[in-house]
Amino acid sequence: MKKDYTAMSKDELKSELKRLQDNLEDIEETMQFNFTHSSAHISGEQVKKDEISLSMLKNEIAVIEMILSQK
Repeated sequence: MKKDYTAMSKDELKSELKRLQDNLEDIEETMQFNFTHSSAHISGEQVKKDEISLSMLKNEIAVIEMILSQK
């Protein structure tokens, strides 16, 4: 479900940006831990899902940053 970021206030956008950045950081840290400190096998399918999640979050962050730069 995509949010309509253009309808959000500047404060709402900043709050959403912070939330998304925190989520991105959490996923990156989890992936880094799993790849470097875990002996568990991580399937290629899971890696792909994680990569897609990262990409989607980065895209949303870029959209919000663009909207904020125009407000």
